[in-house]
Amino acid sequence: MLDWLKSKSAGWTPPETTGPPVEIQAFDPSDAPLAKSAEWQGNDLEVRSEDAATKSLFDVALPSVEQCMISYRFLIHTEDLQAAVYPEMWCRIPEKGQFFSRGVERKISGTNHWLQVEIPFYLKKGQVADLLHLNLVFEGAGTVRLKNIEVTSTPVA
Repeated sequence: MLDWLKSKSAGWTPPETTGPPVEIQAFDPSDAPLAKSAEWQGNDLEVRSEDAATKSLFDVALPSVEQCMISYRFLIHTEDLQAAVYPEMWCRIPEKGQFFSRGVERKISGTNHWLQVEIPFYLKKGQVADLLHLNLVFEGAGTVRLKNIEVTSTPVA
């Protein structure tokens, strides 16, 4: 099953990694975010939401990767965040459609000083994805700062 969270709840365990992660893309101020409510403040990406909403951050063209764990990770800083936020990653597999991984088990709220957040997406052998869409989901109004945003690929058994 492609949706890691659904699979996990069904008793599925992820495959073991067989090598080190390889950086697919790291984001910095030269990369324009998709959402107008996200803008770089120095090396931090400030993302604002006036209400519950999904903020599209970046699209990532993938090299030919399969049988791997794709990771979307970043550091997040929050101050008195009343409503939770969490990462979401959509993965497009040509001829099959789009599938997602959501960090609903990794919701962030309150005050956090550069907390590491990461969600995985697993591709089996023969599942070759070509595009990732990276989001940040707000369950209500708030502002957060992100840094060290990156996507990696790690081979799996």
